[in-house]
Order: sequence, then C-alpha cells, then structure tokens
Amino acid sequence: MENKRKQRIIDATLKTLRENPLEKVSMRKIAENANLSTGAIYHFYPSKDDLIFACIKESLLFTTSLYDSLKKDVDKSEKAEVLQDINKRIKRRIRKANDQKLHIQLLSDSIKRNNKNKREYRKHYKETIDSLAELFTKLYDVENSECEQSMASILLAALDGIALQQSLDVLPEKMGSIIHTFTRFFNIAIPLYLKNYKDCK
Repeated sequence: MENKRKQRIIDATLKTLRENPLEKVSMRKIAENANLSTGAIYHFYPSKDDLIFACIKESLLFTTSLYDSLKKDVDKSEKAEVLQDINKRIKRRIRKANDQKLHIQLLSDSIKRNNKNKREYRKHYKETIDSLAELFTKLYDVENSECEQSMASILLAALDGIALQQSLDVLPEKMGSIIHTFTRFFNIAIPLYLKNYKDCK
C-alpha cells in the first residue's frame, strides 16, 4: 500500500514536471495531480528536492531489479535472460521520449544548482556504473574492473546521448531503427571488446 502511494506521488510529480517549468512546480500542484493532501506528500518526501531526486532515480535505466539480480551468481543458463532484461530496459527507456527529455532537464538543473540533488544524482549514477560493471564481470567472465567500468560508463553515456538528442528533437519520432541498432551494437561490441582486450589496452 505504501509503495503504491509513493509510486502514485512519483507519477503525479512526473506529470507535473512535464506540464510546468521546474521553478513553477510546487508540492501543492503535485498533490492535486496525485489527488492527495500535501501532508501525504510530505510524509514520504520531506522536501521538493527529495521528491525531484526520487523522480530522477525513476528516470534512470538500471534500478532495483538489476541490483537484485546481482545478489546472486549468474550462471550460463541465465546469461541470455539477463541480457534480454537489459535490452528490454534500454528499449523501454529510449521509447519514452518525454521521460528522456525530462531526465536531461532534471540532470541539467541538478548540475546548475550544485545542490543535494547533484550529490545524490552523482552517487546514484556511480552506483549504477559499478553495478553494471559487476554485471559485465558475471556475464562475460572478465576480471578487470577498470575495463568493465569503462564499458559501463560508455553504455550509460550513449543512453544519455540519445536522451540529449531526443531533448533537442534531433531524432525521428519512430525510433525502431535506432533502438534496434543501439541494442545490437552493444550486444555485439561489449562482449567482443572484453574478449579481445581484457586489459583494456
């Protein structure tokens, strides 16, 4: 029940952010969109910045279920399933053009203001890179943390590059070809590179 209410608040916040400039987004407007009292919002999120950061985390690609998958060893029979899950997440994120634009807007605001959200965003982003690098270790039997970190950083940078291009309306509305090329490129490039250049040199 509590998780459903929090998701309802985040969904309402994302809706409010899409409809208004960030500086005009208030807890009252969010509460109206969530059909809740402002007190109910503050119960879960002490400030607007805390709520905005929860939305930033929501807009990132790899979240709880990826971290959960890292708690257990990935055997050979599960590798294809984990890769399929990553591909689904990539496709889902790229298809959500409005969320991609919002992701860039929130990231830009956090960098510009240099506030708590920037620190939290940085921490969460680094955790995402670390988790993805660890996943590469399990998927591709490579034990070079610097190499895996580089590949994880490049994958996330490429995703954010797509988000930036979507924000600028550079890309076509129909993203099927780009999504197909993006996932296929990384599915082939990452294991091939890690196999041939295990020392990243």
